[in-house]
Amino acid sequence: MGTDKDRKYQMKVLYIGHYREGTGWGRAAIDYMLSMDAAGIEVVPRAVKLNHRQIELPQRILELEAQDSSGCDICIQHVLPHLMDFHPKFKKNIALYATETSNFSYSTWARKINMMDEAWVINNQMIEASVNSGVTVPIKVIPHATDFEKFTQRHKKLDLPIPDDNFTFYTIGEFNKRKNLRAFVTAFHLEFERNEPVSILIKTNRAGLSADQCAEQVQDLCNEIKQGLKLYPSSNDYKEDFIITDYLSEKDIERIHQSCDCFVMPSYGEAWCIPAFDAMGFGKTPICTNIGGMADFLRRSANIGKGGVLVDARLEPVTGALDTLSDIFTGKEEWASIDIQKLRKAMRDIYESDRTDMQSHGLERAMKYSHREIGNVIKEALNA
Repeated sequence: MGTDKDRKYQMKVLYIGHYREGTGWGRAAIDYMLSMDAAGIEVVPRAVKLNHRQIELPQRILELEAQDSSGCDICIQHVLPHLMDFHPKFKKNIALYATETSNFSYSTWARKINMMDEAWVINNQMIEASVNSGVTVPIKVIPHATDFEKFTQRHKKLDLPIPDDNFTFYTIGEFNKRKNLRAFVTAFHLEFERNEPVSILIKTNRAGLSADQCAEQVQDLCNEIKQGLKLYPSSNDYKEDFIITDYLSEKDIERIHQSCDCFVMPSYGEAWCIPAFDAMGFGKTPICTNIGGMADFLRRSANIGKGGVLVDARLEPVTGALDTLSDIFTGKEEWASIDIQKLRKAMRDIYESDRTDMQSHGLERAMKYSHREIGNVIKEALNA
């Protein structure tokens, strides 16, 4: 009969996160918990709500939520760092967070993170940003996970007002400064002539705006860009910008991926960028700024070719990020401004090239981030 020392240690994790938000970080939290569950880790979710949005959670998350949280010996706090708090009853307190700039030195984040036993970040760039900000606890990289089976499913294409034969560049993301929609619209209209069978699709939204209000503001931005380019007498003479601002389910977002051809994300900063990652898995050869998580999952590795294109950028002070907390995204931080000329070239190259190898590499790379694969990464980190 084995002794206590012979028995394998069975951890129980309390996971505190914003997973009921209907946001990118909410989805990331769900995938982390499903990853732990797939790896055989007992996990008990508890939500911190920051908005009133009601979303449909996976049945397995609801089942995990119904568990008793007593007996949890590890606490993962996947929340904004200023909300974190150390709990001495746990054997290990873990801070799991994201940042999209060079540092967060002017916030309280580092002080809060340093109260924990260790920090988990989403990409390799965040290690440097955290150290630059004064984080001194051990830091580990835990990439985002995904249900890769969705990439093998085929959905009915969305009924989009775009000619069927057109090659469609598209983007999916919030309507804010960080996503840099201006660069995408500018590069598209500079590169492609009116008579080319190419279209642009923008799926976006903004908290606090109705779908119609958001669509109006996005169209105003597109018209301003066209007028500033002065390539044609009127903004109406350019190719039409197809804009979707209605709320769409995850299945409908997947249908957008399958209805379009090439995803573009010229963001100033991304911890991961789930839409870009999903586009890679769906074979939509994403073109992205060479930063953050996108640099991690798109960069060619020793055994798998690239699943998309990374475009060079230059660091510049953060400005205009007015929709964030007052002590982050300040002018004392830097983010990456994409080279629009190189973005134009990348879009032209993808449009004119045979993408077969890149598409297959994208799916192969996405499979490396399955729930089971990342669950094993988490298990190893917890046992260390």
